[in-house]
Amino acid sequence: MKNIVVLYYDKNNDVRIYDLEFPIEGYVEFGHFQKILNPLRENYNLLLLNDHSKSIDYFVQNKDKIDLVLNLADNGYENDFSNNAFFIELFNALGIKYTGRQANNVEFFEKKDLMLYLFDYIGINFPNTVVYYPGINLKFLEQKVNTLKFPVMVKMGISGDSLLLDENSICNSFKEVINRIEYIEKTLGEKNVVLIQEFIENAREYTTLVVGNHICNDVRAFTIKVTPIKFYDFEQKNYSDAPVEEYYHKCDIENTDLLKNIENKLIYLKKITDCKDYVRYDWLLDQDDEFYLLDLNANPSFDSSVFRLYREYYEVDGSIIGHIINSALKR
Repeated sequence: MKNIVVLYYDKNNDVRIYDLEFPIEGYVEFGHFQKILNPLRENYNLLLLNDHSKSIDYFVQNKDKIDLVLNLADNGYENDFSNNAFFIELFNALGIKYTGRQANNVEFFEKKDLMLYLFDYIGINFPNTVVYYPGINLKFLEQKVNTLKFPVMVKMGISGDSLLLDENSICNSFKEVINRIEYIEKTLGEKNVVLIQEFIENAREYTTLVVGNHICNDVRAFTIKVTPIKFYDFEQKNYSDAPVEEYYHKCDIENTDLLKNIENKLIYLKKITDCKDYVRYDWLLDQDDEFYLLDLNANPSFDSSVFRLYREYYEVDGSIIGHIINSALKR
C-alpha cells in the first residue's frame, strides 16, 4: 500500500479545510474529517500531520518511505505564504511528491498583473487592461485608461481580486476609476496594484477545473457556468447560504467544439505553468463566442461545490481526493 501523509491545519481541535464531499465550508470537527478520509484507507496508509513546525524531522527521516504528501493545509496558510513555501522547498529537496501549492508559481499567479502578461505572451485573450501601480503618474494613467472602452471594471491586482467587487466597481469615467482605486487602497489599508479592465457586457463567466498532471494520461477538464447573466459575479457574492445548484450549473455551451478548444488551451496552460494535480480557471465568453481568460488559480481552495459537481458530472468514482491522489502518484 502507498504511504500518504496528509497535512492539515488544526485550530482548537477543528480541521481548517473545505469539505470535499458535503457543502460545508470552514471548520469541521476532527471526527468528521476522519470520516471524509476513511474511504481512502482501503487503498492507502494515511498519516495525519497537523503541526508543521514539528514535522521537519519526520520528513527527513522518512523521505524514502513517503509516496505522497496530500496538502490540505493550503487554506490555513493562505495569508502566510512563507510558511507553506518552506515545506514545499523541503519536499522538493527531499524528492517527495506532493499536491497543492508550489513555491515556483503561486506567488507569481497571486500577482494578477504578471499573470496577464503571461496570457498575452502565449496568445490567450484577456480583457483589455491598464495596470495602476502605486506612484504612477496620474496624467499618464489617465491617457492609458482613456484608450479603453468604457465602462471599465476596477479590481484588486492581488490574490482574491474579486473580493471587493460591487456595483461601484463598474466605472464610466476616469474620475470614477480614481475614486474606486482610492476605495480599494483605503479598504486594504495600503497602496497596491489595481487592474482596470474593459467590462465586456452581456458575456458569461465560467469556471474550469483541470484535475491531473502533465505526465499521466488522466488529465481531465470540467467546465461549469458560474453566473446566469454577467461574467463578473459581484451581484452573487452573497450566495454562501444558497443551495449549490443556484450558483453553479453544468456548462451550457452548445458548441462542443468551441468548449473542447477552450479546455484544451487551459490544459496546455496548466502544463507550461507546471500546476501540479489541479488548477481552476475563471473565464468568460462573449456574444460572439470570443474566449477571454480572467484568472488562473494555481492553488484553488477545496471548494466543496466545484469538486462535488466535478465528481457528479464527470462521473468520477469515489472521493475526488482519491482521484487527485491517483493522478499525483502517476507523476
